[in-house]
Amino acid sequence: MSTPLAKGQNGPLSVDDVIVSLELTAAADLSALLVTDSGKVRSDADFVFFNQPAGPGVQLVPGATGQAASLKVSLGAVPADIAQVRAVITLDDATSNFGRSAPPTARVSDGAGNSLYEYKIEGLNSESIVIALELYRRQGVWKVRAVGQGYAGGFAALVTDHGVSVDDAP
Repeated sequence: MSTPLAKGQNGPLSVDDVIVSLELTAAADLSALLVTDSGKVRSDADFVFFNQPAGPGVQLVPGATGQAASLKVSLGAVPADIAQVRAVITLDDATSNFGRSAPPTARVSDGAGNSLYEYKIEGLNSESIVIALELYRRQGVWKVRAVGQGYAGGFAALVTDHGVSVDDAP
């Protein structure tokens, strides 16, 4: 039985391997930003997405046809200077927004697939990108926080704000 989280709530993680998965009705991509205490990546290698499906301790696992991908995170393998692993949902159709479909739900499960936490991301309207949740380290202990923060600046703005270099070439 999973524990429901509300925006801003957090909960402890007592397992080393977790899976972040999504339930949504719109086509979307899942990615992860591994950030330091400054909120920035150390290098582009700390950005996990479909063209770079693995980073230190984090792997993007493709979903079955019509299903969203998931993030497999080995917390013990995440480098010590990484403070947070942020899970980001980006709608495939950048002209659409989350207000046009049912609210997405982010789940955190243990490595065996047992659901630990569930966060229904409500209150999104014009956003096409949202930081769904983050796994974060506090005093050596990993926790999960329900973020649900929409991002208005577009995908390139989101990742550059986190320190990722973006190539503007097609």
